[in-house]
Amino acid sequence: MRRALTSVAAGLALAAVALPALAADFRPLAAYLDDLVSSGKYPGASVLVLKDGREAYYAQAGMEDREAARPLRRDTIFRIYSMTKPVTTAAVMILVDEGKLRLDDPVTRYIPEFAHLRVYKGMDGDKVLTEPAGPMTIEQLLTHTAGFSYIFQPNPVGALYKKTPLAGDAWRFDPAFKGGDALARTLADLPLVGQPGDHWHYSMSLDVAALVVQRASGMSFEDFTRTRIFAPLGMRDSGFSVPADKGERLASLYARIPGGGLQKTEDGRKSPLLRPLGGFSGGGGLLSTIDDYARFCRMLADGGVGNGRRILSRKAVSAMTTNHLTKSQLMEMKLTAAFGLGGEGDGLGFGYGGAVVTDTVPLGGVGSVGEYAWGGAASTTFWIDPVQHVTVIFMTQVLPPGPERIRDRLRELTYAALAAPAPK
Repeated sequence: MRRALTSVAAGLALAAVALPALAADFRPLAAYLDDLVSSGKYPGASVLVLKDGREAYYAQAGMEDREAARPLRRDTIFRIYSMTKPVTTAAVMILVDEGKLRLDDPVTRYIPEFAHLRVYKGMDGDKVLTEPAGPMTIEQLLTHTAGFSYIFQPNPVGALYKKTPLAGDAWRFDPAFKGGDALARTLADLPLVGQPGDHWHYSMSLDVAALVVQRASGMSFEDFTRTRIFAPLGMRDSGFSVPADKGERLASLYARIPGGGLQKTEDGRKSPLLRPLGGFSGGGGLLSTIDDYARFCRMLADGGVGNGRRILSRKAVSAMTTNHLTKSQLMEMKLTAAFGLGGEGDGLGFGYGGAVVTDTVPLGGVGSVGEYAWGGAASTTFWIDPVQHVTVIFMTQVLPPGPERIRDRLRELTYAALAAPAPK
């Protein structure tokens, strides 16, 4: 019998609540969610499995706020961090479809502040040594080959980022960054980690892509995503901040304590995200629910059509979900996969805004070539399998991701469940 989520009492919140829709045995997946929570590694978690465009399974376990004993719900709002990147990529590709952008356009056409970018070459005492940067294209922003970096990257350029307002993610909440001009000026004064097009380096390039969308469209990035993606797809709970009337649904954010355990670092009901933000982040600023993000994934899985509306051309979706980089360009993928994706990074290429499976053998033969995926800093993840027509979205709120390799285990359990008959 189907169990109504609204009837789940707080005392039952540790047990996964499931709504199976197809003849498959998802009990091991439910047990896995329960274990993630009961072990104390995660306050709460939810997973949604789609098969052939239909809901095959949904389960949730634990709390959206452990200390307040607020159970996780189907409509809990999560910080999805880098799962923002595929959405920003879709925004770019909408403009490409409309002929307002070209992937080979120079970024300086839209961000002239980058006319004199430099590339880091080393240090001479306290002096940063650089050389002129070559041309940078829109496509390089989408493939993380533009040469930008992140504050958490363990290199000298990442250390330079920490000395600017970009440190600690504070720029997203700074009114001075509203409109993106301050972001462009800040990045223009920082060296690139490598020449544009040289190699894949996880970075703020999708934040730059959001600014390109803003300037090319004449709309704020927030308005563009709302009117061109969220509203047409029915993603009513997605955005860069949470309206006051939805604030009680925002999950609290947790961090890992050295030696084990969790500590709440941001109370969902007291979050700065409950106020309109000064800046924006196309690389990691979105909030969403599991069902909203499923609507976005369905659109990609259906070749650009969602909720009866064409959002992207089939060609644009194909470009997003096709590997564009060589193995030599992807040497750093293994360093980042565990943080934003899970696994070892083997068998993966990179499309636009997300990873693409190029070989399933290193992945234990599970899944399909062409699978498109990425993850977020608070341990969220998703993937879209275009061959077996499977989409999975996983939500939780623990930063940073731990050593559990959740996505790998989810893949094993999901495909095993779909291959097994439902219990009688």
